[in-house]
Amino acid sequence: MRKILYLDIVNDIKGKIEKGILKPGDLLPSEYEMAEQFDVSRTTLRKSLALLVNEKYIYTIPGKGNYVCEPSANQYQFYFDEIDSLKGEVEEVKLVSVGVITPGRKLMRELKIGSFEKVIKIQKATKIKDEVIQYSSIYLPYQKGNPIVEDVINFANFHGIMKKGKLHFQHKKILNIDIVHPPLEVRENLQIDHDDCCFLVSQNIISMEDNMPISYNEYYIKRNYFTLTAETTF
Repeated sequence: MRKILYLDIVNDIKGKIEKGILKPGDLLPSEYEMAEQFDVSRTTLRKSLALLVNEKYIYTIPGKGNYVCEPSANQYQFYFDEIDSLKGEVEEVKLVSVGVITPGRKLMRELKIGSFEKVIKIQKATKIKDEVIQYSSIYLPYQKGNPIVEDVINFANFHGIMKKGKLHFQHKKILNIDIVHPPLEVRENLQIDHDDCCFLVSQNIISMEDNMPISYNEYYIKRNYFTLTAETTF
């Protein structure tokens, strides 16, 4: 039998809350009962419950137990995929460049690395109706021999690796969306004027096992080809 990790318990309880199996105000089973149910130690279970409390799925009343939170009307979730989220049918994703670079301060901060370390940089141009509508840069800490890194270098297909779930550990994604005046290289590839703006979707992908960055990605998208849609959570 596969060993159950604390994140499996988190995802199981999250799923029951989001599907309405567990409703706001419901009391969860006791720690003893859940430890028996998932066949884990109380220490592992408490780690799972602490994460659910931190993410505001449950709250704890000392001496009574753990309860499902009321849904927040101000908390939203939305879907983003570098291909599927674009408005229109993508005809081509063209590889612009793949290389190993020395990071500047921004990449050092985003990837939590030192100035002596190297970074893989992948640049791609996405076309709809023969027009470049998205220009993206993918940055990964360079680790020689890492199979994911080697696949990226050989095939420049980090999107495919993520989409097919080839990462052998659980991860989370953090997005930041801005409307910006892009740098010269991006303007030239998107063919937009100096004073024109575009969307910038910045994405951090982080391992949930050690809380370390897997990659930092930037997607510059023409305004007519991207719309943000979100809905309140459970």
